[in-house]
Amino acid sequence: MRTNKPQMVMVAVMVCGFAVGMAGFLNFFKYRSNADSMLRDRLVVTGNAIESNIQALLALGLQFSDLGTLPGTLERERATDDLIMSIEIFDVDGKMLYSTDRLRASRQVAPAWMAAARQAKGADWFVKDGTESAAATGIQNNFGVLIGWVALRYSEDQVKAGTNAVARNIAVTTFAVFLAAAAVASMALLMLMNRLAREFETVESALRSGDPLRPSDAASTGPFGYALRRFFETLRKAEAEIAGLRSSLEQGARR
Repeated sequence: MRTNKPQMVMVAVMVCGFAVGMAGFLNFFKYRSNADSMLRDRLVVTGNAIESNIQALLALGLQFSDLGTLPGTLERERATDDLIMSIEIFDVDGKMLYSTDRLRASRQVAPAWMAAARQAKGADWFVKDGTESAAATGIQNNFGVLIGWVALRYSEDQVKAGTNAVARNIAVTTFAVFLAAAAVASMALLMLMNRLAREFETVESALRSGDPLRPSDAASTGPFGYALRRFFETLRKAEAEIAGLRSSLEQGARR
């Protein structure tokens, strides 16, 4: 048993590594799933607030392409969230109408956005495409007809940087927990194996002595004491039965 200690300790360390590693992976994937959901929710809330503001302006009889107070509203909404790079509004034909980024105001809407908008058919849509990542909400007129989209363009690199930072923290924490768990498991295993080794050596010494009473006394304590006592009692009964059968056979042969 003493020669197997390194192998047993290695197995314990591997088991701890697998268990703690899987827990770390699950925590990271759970975080990433929740972070993506929270990101979308917060962008959708901002998009819905802008869409409600546009609905109120349209109810006053203003044209969709001539909402003078809208640029100021978009700028204020963009300033509330550092993740948002720009807020852009375009019609169903892909014509850019408003944007908080002046350089993008005269550009065409990204093809990935138009493809997602056509597939969404009026529902909210999301695009992950580097600097063109965006979450969008449909804009409808008073008759429920889709007339455009409000898209919130955000920094995918910033999201990845935050995710990577969390991944590093989880990795460091997981490694520290692994070291602690492996150390505790190894020490507990070594203590148990040392105790068992002493018990086995005591029983072995008693068996080698030739005294039929010493093995039972040696097995009176320890984690396997009960089983060993039962074994020795069964062994004595078997020896007594064999002796009885041998005596009977000898008496029958004499007759």
